[in-house]
Order: sequence, then structure tokens, then C-alpha cells
Amino acid sequence: MCFCPLPKKPRLSASSSLTINFEEDFNLSKKKSLADLTTKGLRNRLSSLKSHLESVAENEHVSPKTLATYLLLLCCNEEQDMNSANVCKEILEKGNSSPIYPQLSLDKSAFLFDSLEIGKTKYLELRRTLLSEDLKLPGYNSVTKLRAQINLLDEVRIIHREFPCGVGISYTRLLTHTVERIVSNLSPDTLVYPLKVRVSDGLGRSGCHRVYQQAISNPDLSTKTFILFGFKVNAIINANDDILWKPHHPNSPFCTRPVALLALPENEESVKFLMDSLINNETSTIEESGLCLHNGNAEVKIIRSHFDTKMAKILSGAGGANCQMCTATFQQIHDISIVQNGFPINRTIRDALDVFDEVDEEEFLSLPTNQRFNLTHKPISEKDIISASPLHAYLRTFSWFLLLICHLQCGAIQKWSPTSPIILEVKKFITSLIEEKLSISIDTPSVQGGTTTTGNVVRRCFTRSDDTVQDFLYWVLTVVPQETHQVVTTIFNNLSAILRLYNSNRKVDTEGLDNVCRETYESILTNFSWAHVTSTLHKLLAHAPQIIADHNDGFGLEDLSEEGLESCNKLVRRYRERLSRKFSFEDNVKDVFVRLISQSDPILASFRNITTNDSEPDLSELKSCQDILVNSLIINTL
Repeated sequence: MCFCPLPKKPRLSASSSLTINFEEDFNLSKKKSLADLTTKGLRNRLSSLKSHLESVAENEHVSPKTLATYLLLLCCNEEQDMNSANVCKEILEKGNSSPIYPQLSLDKSAFLFDSLEIGKTKYLELRRTLLSEDLKLPGYNSVTKLRAQINLLDEVRIIHREFPCGVGISYTRLLTHTVERIVSNLSPDTLVYPLKVRVSDGLGRSGCHRVYQQAISNPDLSTKTFILFGFKVNAIINANDDILWKPHHPNSPFCTRPVALLALPENEESVKFLMDSLINNETSTIEESGLCLHNGNAEVKIIRSHFDTKMAKILSGAGGANCQMCTATFQQIHDISIVQNGFPINRTIRDALDVFDEVDEEEFLSLPTNQRFNLTHKPISEKDIISASPLHAYLRTFSWFLLLICHLQCGAIQKWSPTSPIILEVKKFITSLIEEKLSISIDTPSVQGGTTTTGNVVRRCFTRSDDTVQDFLYWVLTVVPQETHQVVTTIFNNLSAILRLYNSNRKVDTEGLDNVCRETYESILTNFSWAHVTSTLHKLLAHAPQIIADHNDGFGLEDLSEEGLESCNKLVRRYRERLSRKFSFEDNVKDVFVRLISQSDPILASFRNITTNDSEPDLSELKSCQDILVNSLIINTL
């Protein structure tokens, strides 16, 4: 065992008295000078002086920094140090022209908290750091209180389906709160009531979640797949039909307001439970009665359009149909004579519900498919759905074009065989070529879930380049027969122009677009009669002009795109992993949901510097025949 030696006692002699050197014996002389101290050390050493300085500064209605500068100026004048005195005067002049401690607003502080994805400890550290840089953040408790109001924390509730399966909030309450937040930032002179609010909503699957060892209340509950229902406000218009507000980036995930997040599989039973318990009744009431705001009322129009083809089949009940917008059969969509006459949109939710109201459901579903209009179950949505899916139109059309190229590369093929071994081998060769020449990865499994064929990748491929080496079509044509180059190029350019207009926010010449769509449709059936026209391609070429004209006042469908909702999937996964509690399913999913509400608040989202692909065609320089075609089909509204 070791003992610390005791300090030696001072020896006494007859000629000396008892003296103790405290500085030497107790190391008091080794105290660091102020110049050698860190910021924390200075704070500790001068805490009492700093507190007194802050107290005097508050009484004098100046900042502590200004008061300290006055004190330094006084000392410099007494010591006749004129150079330092002049520096103090310059500091005071600059300080009087702008506040020494500008304080960030509560809204911006809440945005900072959410965008940096930090917690209490990191926020307090950031607050101390910025304070040293003369920027003051509001206190953590103030920001937390504001975030609770923004998130409607007290109104988020656990959803039960025999067991807790997710979280949700009242559609009406969240929409009212969102509109009030937007209106609070508008000029009162422009608010002529009743307001008109344009909303689009939908739902989709958020899958590929990692498995957590959570304390789940029911062993049958799976947390690998979630269903997210959300809406976005597309426009607020006053009684004089003046547009007061539109989102700057409508396809951003930060514009999508979540209504429900359920850990359920993407099937008929799950979607029916969600729609019947949370959505259908509320949306009907909202459209009938409108919203009651603080200073007036608002009329609401809701368009249900945010979903893919699989979800459209579940919502509409038309699981056996080739198209959720018309009653055309597989043979009819490949009949060029019918294509020339067009395919009117003649399938609605209301008609399907009327059929089920008139007959027994079990008896009706026992009939052959062609006698029951390809309906597989009673429609779940009580509103007509707009199965436009602009983002998936890009993705599926690109996949179809890639399969067409694969078939052409194989030679004389008389049958559409997308899953045959030879086609898969050719597809692998072409995707490898594109990755080598353009550094674009196509149809490869992604570590984030799904494949690398994303919306941005497809837009890049469909955009022609002046540099042929960087042009997707240039390399595609190198693998197909020479005699098909002209028709393949025409089809590719037309599809690109149609998709760009379909996903834009520009006023479209729908008659001209209809002619281009019909010519492209006929060209495919005439030159490649063996090729299958997929459901998505048929919807794009047969119904795009009518959807734009009838459902969006002749404008492109950027506002109705499901891209924002799809982009929320990565946020759900990230929040579950990094920014949520893991010790119970209820706490985990509630933390994720609250984060989704906070990051989509319209005021906080307006602070974001979002850089996205602009869906509006840039026609400042017409570089290709695609641009010329797009320009000819845009109506200038200026």
C-alpha cells in the first residue's frame, strides 16, 4: 500500500520564529495568468466581474460589450493612450449603428434545431458558440415550447388496430394549422375572405427499414414496412382570385405534411383501415364545410394524386384493370384504330361505388372479370383519384424504353419477353455500357433501398446533351440496328418532351400535346407491333392531355406529383435510426412523426436553401429538337 508523504514541518531554532510560506508550500504562486487561460477558464475566473458588468449594462440599457468598451475607453484616456482610445471609439461607433447582440427569431431557431437534427446538448453548445460570435439564440425552453406548438404535440395520438400500429393526427386540425401558419406571414391587405385552398394528398409505402430489437407490444407487428399518408398545400387564393401563396419547391419532402404513419403492409386490409378510420370522413367534411380560420373561412379543394400504380389499384378497387382511368382492355390499348380515336377517361370511383350499392358484393365479385369492369373489390377511397403519378411516369417510361432497346439489340424478336434470360443478359450489358461511358448507375440495388434508377437519374438520361459523348441516346443507338435509329430517336425525343411538360408547372397547349402523344403512340404500334404498351405508358400517351386540361386548369402536373411523398421515405428511415427513442415502438414512431411535422412546417421550410432539379423547362437556349418541341407546346401566360 502506498501513502502520500506529508509536507515537512518547518524546523524551529532559537534564533528563528515560526514562519510559513503559504505561496510556496501550497502552490498558490503557480496560478495561471489571464493570458494563458481558455475561454472557459476566463469565464470561471471573471464570473463575478462579468455578472456585475451584465447587471450594470442592463440598468444602462446597453450590451455588456458596449459597457466594457466604455470602461476601456475611460482607462485609455486616463493613461493618455490615444491610439487605444481611438480604437475604442471606432468600436462604439460601429456598435451604435447595429446591435451588438442580434437575436435570432424563434422560428429560425426552431428551423436550426430541426435542420441540423440536433438535441438539447448540441443546441446549448451551439448557443454558447454563437454568443461568442455576437449572435444570440433564444433559450432552449423557448424553442421547445414553440416546436411543441408547431408540431401540435398534444394532438398526436397512437393509432390502435387491436394493437398499437402507428401514429396520426386529425387531417382537419393539421390542415387548419398549416393554412393559419401561412396566412400569418401574408399581408393583411391581401386577405380577402373566403380564401380558396388547393390541396393534394395521397399515400405510399415506406419500406426497407432495419429491424430493431424494440419492445413491441404485439409479436405479430412488423416494423419493416410503413404506410405514410400526407398532403401538401399547393396554393392559397383570395376571393378576388389572386394567388397569395405557392410553395417554392412543391416536390420537396419539406412540403409534405404527414397525417398518419402506420407500421402495416401495403395491402387492401391495411389501406382500408387507414382510409376508413382517419381519412375518408374528414376529407368529405373539409370539402363540404371548409376551414374555420381566425379571421375568416376558407374553401378547400382536395385532389387525391400522390401514389403509384399499385396503390391506385388498391384505392380504386380496379386491381384487374389495365388502366385506372379508362375501361380499355389489353387488346384495345394495342389496337391502332382505337388509338386514333382516343381513350376518354371514363372510370370513376363514384360509378364503381354505385355498382356495389346496387348489387350484392359477394355475388358481383363472383362474376367474370370482364363483366364486373375489372373490379376486384369495393373502392376504398370515397374521392375520385387522379392516377397521374408524374414521377412514376418518368421511371416506368424509362424502364420501358430500356427494354425496347434490349429487344432491338437481340435482333428479330417477335415477342415481348422482359424476363427472358437473353433479354436480362442484354440489359446487363447495356447498363454496364452506360455506367462506363456516362458514370450513371442504372437498375442496380441501392444500399438505401430500391434501385439506383431514381427520378434524378432518369431526368439526366432523358435530357439530350450537345456533347455526344455525354448523351444517353448516343450510346444507346450504338447497340441497335442502323435501320431503327431514326424511329428510336423520334420516339425518345417525343417521350422526353411529353414527360417534361407533364412534370412542369407551365401552361400547356393540350391540343398540341394530344397530337404529339397520339403520333408517338401510333409510331410505337406501327414500328414495333410486338412491343407491349405498359399501363403507365398507356396512361401517359392516352390520358396526359386530358388530365392536364381537366384536373389542373391546363398546367403541368408538378403540383400533383407524388415525388415529395416518396422523398419522405428516406427521412422516415433516417429519423428512426438517429433521432428517435428505441426502447418502445410507440415512442419510436411518435418521435419520427413529430419530426416529419416539424420539418414540413411552411414557415420553417421557407428558410431552407433547397437546390432541386427545376421541373420548369429552361428555354433560354434551345439546344435540341426536344427543347424546340417543348417550346412549341407551352402557352406564354405573361
